[in-house]
Amino acid sequence: MLETLIRWAAFFGGWLLVAGPLVQSRLELDAEASELSGIRATVEATAPPSRLSRWWWLFPPVAVYLTRRRQAAYVATLREVLTAEQMSKLAHFFAVARAWLLVASGAALIALKETYELSHHQHWEPWGFWALTAFAVIAIGGLNTATWKRPDSRT
Repeated sequence: MLETLIRWAAFFGGWLLVAGPLVQSRLELDAEASELSGIRATVEATAPPSRLSRWWWLFPPVAVYLTRRRQAAYVATLREVLTAEQMSKLAHFFAVARAWLLVASGAALIALKETYELSHHQHWEPWGFWALTAFAVIAIGGLNTATWKRPDSRT
């Protein structure tokens, strides 16, 4: 009985480790985005690279190379139209986003392990593991979306 309780607690704890970075990243990126408001018009006026044809994904290394090349050209264009300070703010925004993505990804791996151990302890079939994982992902996504208010909203 105690072992079952501990496994359920580890399951919930693992998924809370996923929810925490998602909420914190949203808060930090909202704050960062308010500093980028002056940059937004310039970035939107700069034409992004055209989308790569889906056919290139039949050859993934080529598709990745072409995508990176297009992105590098776009960044070079942005460097021409933005000031050094604006580029620094934009780079910081993306660095914060990448850092929180890494934290949330690591937490998701821990949560998957805890979910697997719970389902194994309960002697569930594999579909039980996947159903519980899907439920946790949907619950976290739904709660995160339901509690989010845009910083510019008046409600």
